[in-house]
Amino acid sequence: MRILFTSHPAYGHVNTMLPLARQARSAGHEVAFATGAELVPQLVRRGFDTWLVAPSRTEVEAWIHAAHPNLEEVPVEQRTRTAAHVLFVESAAKRAVELIPRAQQWKPDIVIREESELAGALAAAHTGARHVVHGLGLMSVRLRDLLAPGFERLCDEWRVPEVADGRGSTYLDICPSSLRTEPALERPRIQPLRPAAGEPAPGERLPKALATLPRLQTIHLTLGTVFNEAPGVLETAIAGLRQLPLNLVVTSGPGTDPARFGTQPSHVLIERYIPHSLLLPHCQLVVSHGGAGIMLSALAHGLPQLILPQGADQFMNATTCQSAGAA
Repeated sequence: MRILFTSHPAYGHVNTMLPLARQARSAGHEVAFATGAELVPQLVRRGFDTWLVAPSRTEVEAWIHAAHPNLEEVPVEQRTRTAAHVLFVESAAKRAVELIPRAQQWKPDIVIREESELAGALAAAHTGARHVVHGLGLMSVRLRDLLAPGFERLCDEWRVPEVADGRGSTYLDICPSSLRTEPALERPRIQPLRPAAGEPAPGERLPKALATLPRLQTIHLTLGTVFNEAPGVLETAIAGLRQLPLNLVVTSGPGTDPARFGTQPSHVLIERYIPHSLLLPHCQLVVSHGGAGIMLSALAHGLPQLILPQGADQFMNATTCQSAGAA
């Protein structure tokens, strides 16, 4: 079959879908992956037929700042709804213009979209493909409620109003049932899917400096790839954690300059990005923002977590892991 994957251009969204995309390709299916500019190189390195579809994440974030320059000053609920609408609804409206004609030409049998990427649902409807939604973690009901009004308008604009309620799709739920604290999604077809810790691209290796770290045990510190620029958070965490008699491996995020943190002692290593699947087997503790990707990866490796939530689903993830005794 032909299977089209679609994703918002963020590492945590694309990486969550990679294990299924790789398995589909290994099973002999023809796989294409559509996303924005930031994640195209990662997919190309993995050998996927990759479709660059606008907008990029950088463009979407610029829209938010231009339209809502004082967004940080508004109440949290309003800020969350405004950001979600621009990030996922307005971006989907732009993406659909490119994605749907290309999908109609390619004729997929299945369209699998991660749950924040709405244009894939429209592409499935306009090609007659089966529509599958790939979950991202714990926040499925909350995310659906945030996006529902804008998604309904999109479906009306593209003359597929029946798509908006999601009843014709299959939902792949990667949230472990033991962590599920919110009501279950009201969908007729829900398929549990074991979350995976991602996978390295061909040729990706651990940095050689990791082997030279002097301590016996290692902490991994990360704020992911979206909230990694939160003012002062990484700097403060590094200053505190490096006082412990442990190695500290920090990932500051793609596009950042690790040198900005200054000279570090020999047991501290700062890199832009290291795949979790390579690094976490060498760690004894994860300190993070609590994004779904790193949270589920740490759980998959049986690692305790210290969570410093910054936004999005991270407060829910932190509370849930704390309640489960895992963080």
